[in-house]
Amino acid sequence: MKFTLWRSLTARLLAIFVAASLLFGFGSYLGVNWVLDRDYLRTLAGSHMALYTDYMLADLGDPPDPAVAARLAARLPADFQIYGPDVNWSSAADFPQPGKIDFGPPTSSGDRTVFGETLGQAGYAEVDGHRFMRLERGAYSIVIVSPKLTQPPTDANTGPIITAVALIMLALCFLGVQWQVRPLQWIREGAARIERGDLEYRIPEKRSDDLGDLARDINRMADEVSEMLEAKRQLLLAISHELRSPLTRTKVALEFIEDDKVREDICADVNEMEGLIADLLETERLNTRHRKLNLSPVDAWELLRRTVAESFPNQQARFDLQLPDDELICDWDVTRTKLLLKNLLENALRHSPEAAPVTIAASVDDRVNIQIIDRGEGIAEEDLARVTEPFYRADPARSRSTGGFGLGLYLARLVAEAHGGSLHLTSAPGQGTVAHLQLPQQPALPQVDTRSL
Repeated sequence: MKFTLWRSLTARLLAIFVAASLLFGFGSYLGVNWVLDRDYLRTLAGSHMALYTDYMLADLGDPPDPAVAARLAARLPADFQIYGPDVNWSSAADFPQPGKIDFGPPTSSGDRTVFGETLGQAGYAEVDGHRFMRLERGAYSIVIVSPKLTQPPTDANTGPIITAVALIMLALCFLGVQWQVRPLQWIREGAARIERGDLEYRIPEKRSDDLGDLARDINRMADEVSEMLEAKRQLLLAISHELRSPLTRTKVALEFIEDDKVREDICADVNEMEGLIADLLETERLNTRHRKLNLSPVDAWELLRRTVAESFPNQQARFDLQLPDDELICDWDVTRTKLLLKNLLENALRHSPEAAPVTIAASVDDRVNIQIIDRGEGIAEEDLARVTEPFYRADPARSRSTGGFGLGLYLARLVAEAHGGSLHLTSAPGQGTVAHLQLPQQPALPQVDTRSL
């Protein structure tokens, strides 16, 4: 979780800005302090302060005159207190009583030299953000406090104000960076949707900067890929349609061959080619965003039994049906669902030993769950994720005894996804394969687009 935030480009850019601001502020602080710590500046400031203090003490007189102190307090942002043998006066009613404040020497011994004798011998203290200075004038003490006690300290709210300003600036920086990188979110979403096969989606082209150019390039790429896939689909459909006529004529001509063995072999090849063409056509019908299912109510368990009986009339004994007894009415495309089940059952029979049954187990929760279990040689892990891809064969030799053209499982997956369901296989080499089929009882409309790249 701690690495997730750092993966965000916005967070990283913001961290760079914050680090740069901190470095700049710290560098400025060091620079200002370095300049202020130069001897000539300290001497200049100290001499002016010492001279001003001497003028003020001269105005107050000896002994100090409270009336003069009152006039100074009215003109300056400071309060005065004078106490001695015969006077205890202050310009503010809440001035601390003498002896309540713990005065100390200047912050460093160098201040005594810089500030001169008067300020160097003064006492200093800070209470609640107010700075106090005590000057001795014979037997009298003069205490000056700034700012006035009736006013809040000048730096009392500095911390919260600086914090609030910093947070506001940080929020503005965050919004600015987020606005700058927002096209990256559009590009990421668009790339993900195009990867899933939604070739009609286009990334918003709202920017005229480099990220806007990247979005336009990706959209052009999607246009070209879509055009190529559509051209491929149209070519495949045209070839499939054109092949049907000569195949039909070939089947008619085969009836005139007298040699039964030759006629049967050629008929088997022609039927296999017709099956391939039918699968190709059905695949392309399903592999389009404009496909339409012919939904009708059907008993799911009865459909399973009927598929086994009609598609494998001479091999029914090889199936172990473990189906619920209750009727389960579903809105499915009956023809395509039968094709889906037939392909899965045919694949299981092909890879199961003669003596080993193929198990068909079913259950219902929020979906209809069907498992078709064979006890064959299994599928290697590197092939398992690809066996439902078009024309993929785990057997590179592609012999007739080990399978067809690699369209059966792909077509089964398309039918399942067209209904809003799913199909995946699990297998262990030497222990068999399990086809896990999930179908909703009532497919959602409109149908989910599952175009495959």
